[in-house]
Amino acid sequence: MSLLCCCCFIVSICVTALASGLLPPRNVRLTSHNMDLYLRWEPPDNISSQILYSTKLQGSFDSVQFRPACVNTSALFCELSAPGLGLNILEFGRYNASVRALSGNEVSDWVHSQNLTMDKDTVIGPPTVAVVSHGADLEVSVRDPQFRVSTMEHVFGLPKYNISYWPRGRSYQAKHMQVQQSRVVLSELEPWTEYCIQVQIYVDLSRNHNTGETSEPVCESTADVIYRKPICHFLCPKDSLPELLQNVPKCPHSPLFVQEEPCHPLTMIPWQDEGKHLTAVS
Repeated sequence: MSLLCCCCFIVSICVTALASGLLPPRNVRLTSHNMDLYLRWEPPDNISSQILYSTKLQGSFDSVQFRPACVNTSALFCELSAPGLGLNILEFGRYNASVRALSGNEVSDWVHSQNLTMDKDTVIGPPTVAVVSHGADLEVSVRDPQFRVSTMEHVFGLPKYNISYWPRGRSYQAKHMQVQQSRVVLSELEPWTEYCIQVQIYVDLSRNHNTGETSEPVCESTADVIYRKPICHFLCPKDSLPELLQNVPKCPHSPLFVQEEPCHPLTMIPWQDEGKHLTAVS
């Protein structure tokens, strides 16, 4: 290559670099978690000054091609579903968004995200799980995550729940069940054993492209069958009572009451005149 050609090539590169101005943001993408909508990006390469960003949104149903969203922000994201922006994100809407960088008088090109359909592409977060012990059984209560736009039931109908449970330290013995009710009782468990429970919301892949996130394990211990000892023999002892106490109702005859319990004779202490000693009479 001649010297003249080399010089022309170098000049051409310099002119192209100057013409392009500020480099645009990188890795621009739309994300959704529990029916929110975020535009996220990374800063341009080789930045040496403060960078601000402006974003805009387009919906497949919009009569206007793009609507302004976050303007002159230093953050690396914009919550497009924030009520303050007034963009009116719809639970079944299809969106794409754009962002550009600004530094002084320089402005980068717009960079566009991929398309995102809210109900199809949102990631469904883990449910809230509570576990209560009832003797040898465990009662599991599940609450759906709160959506930014709409509700779980409105978007997906009544969901199903994948429940996994196992004795602590023995996850290889995990059992699995799928239910539609939000409260379920786990029975046939080992007594006096701590069980850990995880729950995942299941939505058919034809309605949502992502696998629901699984809750953190919640652990609770079982007990044994609970027997309650009566106080019947305290109120109704076998030994004779003074006439004053003989009007106490008789004890009910029921298999729930313990029929044989050790009982000591009742000792009565009669009242003596003031100033005299009390004498115990057995």
